[in-house]
Amino acid sequence: MTRIDFRLGLGGAALLALTAALAQPAVAQDTSPEPADEALPGDDVQPAGGSEEIVVTGSRIARPNLENSTPTLVVDSALLNRQGFENVADIATSLPQFAPAFGGGRTTSSFSGATASGLNTTNLRNLAPIRSVVLINGRRVPGGTPLSTAVDFNTLPTANIDRIEIITGGASAVYGADAVAGVVNIITKRDFRGFQAGASYGIAERGNNENPNGYVMFGTGLGEDGHALFTLQYTYEGLVSCADSYICNTDIRYNDPAEGPVRAPDGGLTGVPPYSGVVPGGRFFIGSGSLTRNLSTGQLQTFNLARDGFNRNPERTLAIPTRRIMFAAEADYRVSDSITAFAEFNYGRSSTDGPIEAAPFQGTTNVFGGQPGVPGRPVTIPVDNPFFLAATTPAQRAALTPAQIANGIDWSQRFSEFGKRGATNERNTIRAAAGLRGDFSLGTSEWRWEMSYVYGRTELNSSTDGLVGTDRLYYGLRVEADPANPGRYRCSDAGARASGCVPVNPFAPYTQDQIDYLVVKAGQSGISTLHDFNAFVSGSPFSLPAGPVSVALGVEYRTFSGFQDTDESIQRGLTTGNQIGDNEFVEIRTKEAFGELIVPLLRDKSFTKNLEFEGGYRISDPNRGDSYQTWKVGGTWEPVEGVRFRGVRARAVRAPTPGELTGLGQTFGSVDDPCRAVNRNANPTRAANCTADGVPADYAPPLSVQQNVAGTIGGNPDLRPERADTWTYGVVFAPRFLPGFTLTVDRFDVKIDGFINTVGRQAKVNLCYDTADRQFCDDITRGPRSEIPGNYALTAIDDQLLNVSEFRVKGIDIEARYSFDPGLALFDGSNRLTLQLLSTIYDQAEQTQPDGSITKLDGYAGGDTSNQGFLRWQATGNVMYNSGPFDFTYSIRYIPKTEASPFLTGFPKIPAADYHNIRMNFAVAKQMQFYVGVNNLFDRKPPIVPDNSSGSQAQNTISGFYDVFGRSYFAGARLTF
Repeated sequence: MTRIDFRLGLGGAALLALTAALAQPAVAQDTSPEPADEALPGDDVQPAGGSEEIVVTGSRIARPNLENSTPTLVVDSALLNRQGFENVADIATSLPQFAPAFGGGRTTSSFSGATASGLNTTNLRNLAPIRSVVLINGRRVPGGTPLSTAVDFNTLPTANIDRIEIITGGASAVYGADAVAGVVNIITKRDFRGFQAGASYGIAERGNNENPNGYVMFGTGLGEDGHALFTLQYTYEGLVSCADSYICNTDIRYNDPAEGPVRAPDGGLTGVPPYSGVVPGGRFFIGSGSLTRNLSTGQLQTFNLARDGFNRNPERTLAIPTRRIMFAAEADYRVSDSITAFAEFNYGRSSTDGPIEAAPFQGTTNVFGGQPGVPGRPVTIPVDNPFFLAATTPAQRAALTPAQIANGIDWSQRFSEFGKRGATNERNTIRAAAGLRGDFSLGTSEWRWEMSYVYGRTELNSSTDGLVGTDRLYYGLRVEADPANPGRYRCSDAGARASGCVPVNPFAPYTQDQIDYLVVKAGQSGISTLHDFNAFVSGSPFSLPAGPVSVALGVEYRTFSGFQDTDESIQRGLTTGNQIGDNEFVEIRTKEAFGELIVPLLRDKSFTKNLEFEGGYRISDPNRGDSYQTWKVGGTWEPVEGVRFRGVRARAVRAPTPGELTGLGQTFGSVDDPCRAVNRNANPTRAANCTADGVPADYAPPLSVQQNVAGTIGGNPDLRPERADTWTYGVVFAPRFLPGFTLTVDRFDVKIDGFINTVGRQAKVNLCYDTADRQFCDDITRGPRSEIPGNYALTAIDDQLLNVSEFRVKGIDIEARYSFDPGLALFDGSNRLTLQLLSTIYDQAEQTQPDGSITKLDGYAGGDTSNQGFLRWQATGNVMYNSGPFDFTYSIRYIPKTEASPFLTGFPKIPAADYHNIRMNFAVAKQMQFYVGVNNLFDRKPPIVPDNSSGSQAQNTISGFYDVFGRSYFAGARLTF
């Protein structure tokens, strides 16, 4: 454990850092050189004697007068309320050590797959949520989905949080071999006694993104020897429709640097607006052209995108409405002088509903049946269909080609008459922990021990409304005269008739019978389960002249299992949604033994006030593959008081999760074809390869082709565990001549071998055309599309998970803070002004592909859905003033000018952005507090970024970095007895 000095900061910094708006500052690094009391991991040790220090537990060793060799960021409960945050993931994303969890938040997951819709996860070091371990009081939290260990923070309350400890490296030997990026350890208010109720309400200035929140918390003693705490919390985050937001209130095209962003109905340089060619009136491909139904007259006319195109964005969702109910209970009771029993229980339910525009259908893409690798049956319209014959003229039918006469005509339609589609998810997570802890004497030394068991279970029930049955559509289009009802029609297939088939007429408004027959609902469900037994003992077996040697020894047995079942209609390709297979049940069992060692080498010597060595080792024996070892070696050196150097070298190993080992599915999404005319001359190799594949030099496919590239993605049972080597070292400067000032600078270097990821669909198609040996071209498919002539459209890119060689991230964390009495008192009582700066700088982020090529990711804000960029640097800052019962906080988050995506060239940089927030808090009495605040004070709009660069499908901004809500207000009250 480590004691943290809250009096950190940097006066007069260029930016002001992130702190709390209530009585204590919220963020601190493990920097204090002062002694610490002993504590077990998860013990809620309070500051003593009015000190502004707290104890941080980054180790299983209870150790006085020692400092952690790994930087540990501490966030207290005040920070969760400072800007109206009611979710741990939201506050994490505002810190520079974290990146947005692309595809795993309210504003990024509408198009990330139905089961991911509405997740809220953390992304430490931008290494993905699955590479961090999340704990409550030092013990594990179950994953938030049936297939992943990544925790969904929507199911965890915030009202009962005392602080959050973020260990940014070297944690694998302590908390589990899979802690590659680090550990997020939530410490609860274990000493709270009394009753507290709180309520808040937030809303964007434009009247959306409503956020009511309320909670009650009750803590009481259990006789003289125990304590219990109960928390119930409700939170709602409201719908934000694209129709109400500048960033997506109309369709946008931004795929040509010379043209810039084009917002419908504008046509840009091409004169063609960025509408979808899949329209409510249908599009029927006859000969080399296409017809559509005029919705006013009902007659077929030649399709014209500017006139007939569909504007999708206004019907889409920018922020998914999320409703959360959370309950937490914990208790501890001293059963004897040396033994304490404890238990914890958490239940969280998160309900989300992500509506988007009506289902699009394309006859040659949304095929009937088939499976990955086996083509399905195109849902064409036979040319003898009586509805087709009635709707078309002889002159129009004369243009039919022999292939169309033989196979039927291709067609597409936006089924707007059927209503919107969207994913509705309900996630229920249970976590129960119980155990014993105690202490004993062995000779002259004191020892501590703990045994615990954690059970966790997450259930997902996901359904998608507004789908259309492709099998029903196929048979409904095959129509013949009904002999029993002259002048009427029936389905031609007798088996389909027996199943209730209804003739379908796409050339007229759909009847209610047709809608009821065609519309289907399908979904997925699954369960993941965690069992974790942990036992350890820590103490000091002997002492050296510099102090006691401390050790910890322990064992852990952990299982994580999961599966996800998909409705048969989805598996068989019988709906307009993506075809997705089951994720079969997988159980991962791991037996581990671990140890830690702290050795004080020198103390109070010349140029060595304190020198300590730290080591850790863990051996893991999984049920899949060979055993592996993780370790750490490090230490601290304080040459003089106020200057401390620290460093740790560590090894981490992460085994693949059930979702990475199983399941294949279909995907459709935006890919920028490198052979488009505007792209093909980026280099001579690309131009030559495009020519070799028969792509014309003037190739300019419409958006409907670019945004609908199919492919197969999914798990790989042959994946190996990742192995990460991390190196963290830095300096802490806390001079005695400037009390309250602290500066910490830490260098980090993470190298992951066997990194589990996809190569990336955009990266694959670029490498196929930018390399002489045509890398990954076997995964690329070109073929015909009805919207354009020829046989060279980019139709599919397959991208299965692999151990893609190596991933390397290097950078620097900086924190500076200065806290002092400004001599300005507005009210009676203490006065304090705190200035703080937090910044993270990335100077290298690279993924080495299996063929040895390197994808450079540093210096970018976005990427594709597989590989996200790393901002070169970003910073958060704060000025906080406290005077008696009054607190005022002014904060700023700064994102510098940056490139959009490593996979696009020639586009201008995204402009720098700064977001300003204020909050005021006033305590009417000890029992009551009121607070108000404004986020995005100057109402900065999000930037429009190029197509295929946001890291999420169908967005033209990077909403994890750039605020999409605009100026927002919040107010709240807290009552304590």
